Amino acid sequence: MEHTQRITEPRGTTGHVATRRFCQVLSVIAFIGLGAAAECLAFTVSPTALTFATKQDAGNPPNQILSINMGSANETTLSNSDDASWLMVSPAKTSVTSTAQLTVAVNTTGLAAGTYTATITMKVKRGAPTKIPVTLTVSPSSQPPPTATTATLTWNAVSDPSLSGYKVYIGTASGTYTKIIPVGNTTFYTIDSLTTGTTYFFAVTAYNSAGESSPSNEVSKSIY
Repeated sequence: MEHTQRITEPRGTTGHVATRRFCQVLSVIAFIGLGAAAECLAFTVSPTALTFATKQDAGNPPNQILSINMGSANETTLSNSDDASWLMVSPAKTSVTSTAQLTVAVNTTGLAAGTYTATITMKVKRGAPTKIPVTLTVSPSSQPPPTATTATLTWNAVSDPSLSGYKVYIGTASGTYTKIIPVGNTTFYTIDSLTTGTTYFFAVTAYNSAGESSPSNEVSKSIY
């Protein structure tokens, strides 16, 4: 009689195979995780803070440079932004292999005297953003504000021998004059006791026994 032997798989073999497959899955996941970490490239910035200072009548202060150093020589893209209208960083995006430089400028036009703060935010791929604080100090003008409440007018003489003199017209709106001062036969005149915070408009006429000329060109002066 022919005998047939049946070979059976030992218990636990199926679990062993499953365990081996699970380990393979873990290996793939670990590999993927390392790939993502490689994109989080580290970089340093120097200096770590910027300070600008100027006076109201001195114009914009000189530009400053931010130096970027990568932790490796892999090429990546660096992007940056700022959160203040008076602050400008360029370029806003650049390709970096090992080092790069960014130019930081401020525009003080229209800014009152005082201290202003802002932040430059820089980021490489999925890395955590690096923030650089910026401080701008605008000091009052080095020139004292005008305090005189006078205005001095000068004009060219009229050559007509029949000239009797001149009249100065004064007003607080262009073309509208509320005060007329006869100043005699002179080519200059100082008006005093003008009101601070007001802009005045002036014109001059010449006159004689026959009448008065048309007004001269209008000039103005603001009293501070």
